[in-house]
Amino acid sequence: MKETINWIDPWWHLKQCAIKDAIQRELACEVGPEHPLWQCELSVIAKSEANDDVIVQLGDGRFACIHLTWSGKIDSQPDQFPSSMIFDNIESLQIYMNEVAAQYA
Repeated sequence: MKETINWIDPWWHLKQCAIKDAIQRELACEVGPEHPLWQCELSVIAKSEANDDVIVQLGDGRFACIHLTWSGKIDSQPDQFPSSMIFDNIESLQIYMNEVAAQYA
């Protein structure tokens, strides 16, 4: 049985839509050659209503939470921004999302 993510507030799952496409484009603008996620296949799957955090799935099956700057370009500190946290599996991602959700409950 495939594990699924429990999307709880403030997180919401993004299906194919204009918002998802815009976030995907912004992510491509912000992640440059010095960023830890450079050349990783990144697919936006969720957004936080509380801030500019997005959840992406990496091509190798891992996940990341990325805090977009919405600058439309690579940051002056490209190895640090956009800030990101990588999760090796769905369980660790869910624990993180639950902790964030508890702050907004």
